[in-house]
Amino acid sequence: MTDSDISNVTFDNTFLDSLLAHVAIIDANGTIVDHNEAWKNFNANSASIKRPNIGANYFEVLQQAIEKGDDYALKFLLGLKNVLNQNKKAFTLAYPLKTETNSFWFNLTIRPCSDNNSHFIMIHEDITASMKAKYEKQENEDRFEVKFEESLDGIFITDSEGTILEANQTASKILGWTQDELLESSLDTVLNTEDPKYQAAVEQQEKSGTYSLELEFINKQGNTIPAKTTSRSYRNPDGKLRSIISFHDLSQWKEVESDLIKNKNFTESALNSIPGVFLVLDREGNIVRWNEHMTTELGYSPQELSQKNALSFITDDQKEAVRKKMEACFENGELAIETKIHAKEGGIKDFFLFAKRFVQDGEPYLVGAGIDITDRKKVERENRKNQIMLEQLFDNSPVGITIVDNDDKIHKVNDSFTTIFGYSEDEAIGKNINKLLAPKSKKHEAKAISLATQKGESLQTETIRMHKNGKEVPVLIGSVPVELEDEIIAIYGIYVDVSTQHDYREKIKDTLREKEALLSELHHRVKNNLALIASLVELQLFDAEDDKLEGELENIKNRIMTIASIHEVLYQNGNFTTIPFTNFLQELANSRMVQNKRDTNQVQINIPSDEVSLNINQSIPSGLLLNEILSLIFKFTDKSKSSVIDIQLREYGKKVHLIIEGDQIINCPDEAKKSNSLHNILIQTLVKQIGGTLIWPNPESEYQKFEFFFTKENGSSPASEYLEVAE
Repeated sequence: MTDSDISNVTFDNTFLDSLLAHVAIIDANGTIVDHNEAWKNFNANSASIKRPNIGANYFEVLQQAIEKGDDYALKFLLGLKNVLNQNKKAFTLAYPLKTETNSFWFNLTIRPCSDNNSHFIMIHEDITASMKAKYEKQENEDRFEVKFEESLDGIFITDSEGTILEANQTASKILGWTQDELLESSLDTVLNTEDPKYQAAVEQQEKSGTYSLELEFINKQGNTIPAKTTSRSYRNPDGKLRSIISFHDLSQWKEVESDLIKNKNFTESALNSIPGVFLVLDREGNIVRWNEHMTTELGYSPQELSQKNALSFITDDQKEAVRKKMEACFENGELAIETKIHAKEGGIKDFFLFAKRFVQDGEPYLVGAGIDITDRKKVERENRKNQIMLEQLFDNSPVGITIVDNDDKIHKVNDSFTTIFGYSEDEAIGKNINKLLAPKSKKHEAKAISLATQKGESLQTETIRMHKNGKEVPVLIGSVPVELEDEIIAIYGIYVDVSTQHDYREKIKDTLREKEALLSELHHRVKNNLALIASLVELQLFDAEDDKLEGELENIKNRIMTIASIHEVLYQNGNFTTIPFTNFLQELANSRMVQNKRDTNQVQINIPSDEVSLNINQSIPSGLLLNEILSLIFKFTDKSKSSVIDIQLREYGKKVHLIIEGDQIINCPDEAKKSNSLHNILIQTLVKQIGGTLIWPNPESEYQKFEFFFTKENGSSPASEYLEVAE
């Protein structure tokens, strides 16, 4: 539509201005071409659907309202498009509109106002009053319906003849009739309408429009139900007389009354079950109520308690303090105090009292309770006593003690700690114990001790810590965790200065080393002297003309060399308490004595490789025993046959097992066992000396075995033990 087209359209502005509705004329594009005075004068600047001036496009106005979230503007826009596009002949919409000061409802109408559908009229009729009345009516109806249906009282609506027109669910529930059954009944079904009280109430209602009294209703089972009943008359829109009768079941009140009595008894039982005394005091401190514990714990009778003031129970030295607390409680509302109370029998008990203020009938009271803490106070005093003793033990201990936390921070040190390391308490507190005392070489060890103790282990070790002046201090450290409810809360570090003991130990170690050197030399000289004696015996052998004498001298020499071999192994081993017996066996096998016998008797001897050590007290007799058994074997061996002798040495726990075995290593083992030779005498003596058992070979078996069992003794001496500890 062109500007010339618009100018050809004329409107009766006088007629439009006379209308109360907001009227605007728009073209097919939605542009406002005219409006009336009501449109112009309406202040809609703050409203979402505005009243713009001539020339504004109404589609843009509605689009802005839609962007602000106005759903009605969207409906408005869609309806406007349908009319302008000639999809609909007209469009109506009731919509709300809110300005800064008021809320409105408008009824919108859009329709063409020209024959060629080039212009359209928008009429916004103010329907605020009718909408408000509509919603108020609906609200009142809803409220009445909600009140009617959800009321806790039974409600009937009856006509003038007493016919029940409506009944709510509560009435149905109270009387046991269904709502449909009640709607088919009249008041004489649920009430004794012949009751003079009811008839008097009806007469009163005819005069005043209402009555209120207690009536007896009849339920479906025929039982009477006392109920507080109220009735009010009114006329419906048709002018007919109606009555609203509401009734409240008083039998429930009786049940409530019964429950109150039960609750009172329950309260009394609960108060008497409180673990302690309970009492109520008036403003003067007089006892107006109490529980049974007041009589059982304090020994006073109910009559005595009713005549006593609360302050009369308090000991004289604390009475004034309790009185001030009570006055403050009446003012501020709370009280909590520990005090001493007189029992009737003359004893004094510790009590913790707490109370609160309450007001009944305008009068202030204190409700309070008290717990007997006599036993707890005794425990607290005992704990305090123990704490003081521990503190004195800590402070006066001759060893250094410190308390550290789980971060290794020092919390407390005693005087002995200061004496040992030179740090005062102020210098030590807050410092990391390991950084403060541990030298660089012991940092890892100190950290390991801390970690282990933090996991609950108690440790003790001897180590080095640093004095404040940089000097090393040898100390015996004890680290003890302190646990509370399975949690490590602190660690005791205990330090014993062992500098003096350390110096003495070093002197003892030096002395022991000197003695060890002397023992080594002694064994060496014993071995040499035994070798010299053996040489003298060997020289005597050259002059022996008797074969028997020669054999005896040879055996004596072998025994001397066996003992010498023990001392040789001791000297070579450097350990003067135990001997690696396997080394001795090898020494014995390589000795000239055994070599000569092996060559003469064509015997091969195999030595065990397992390492077994014996002390010197068992090594010498064991070595001599082995020498005598070998000598006996060599004596009774068939020299025309070669043989192999296996020597086994085993250790099982504390038992030692020595085996000499082989195929036919000895002829006539019974004869050898029973011969009254010096070999047998020495064998029996040596077995007895060691406290062992010797098993001879089975004479009926070709595989022969000597087995010797004995219990191993630990090889030690006082000097060597001390030396090992010192090392």
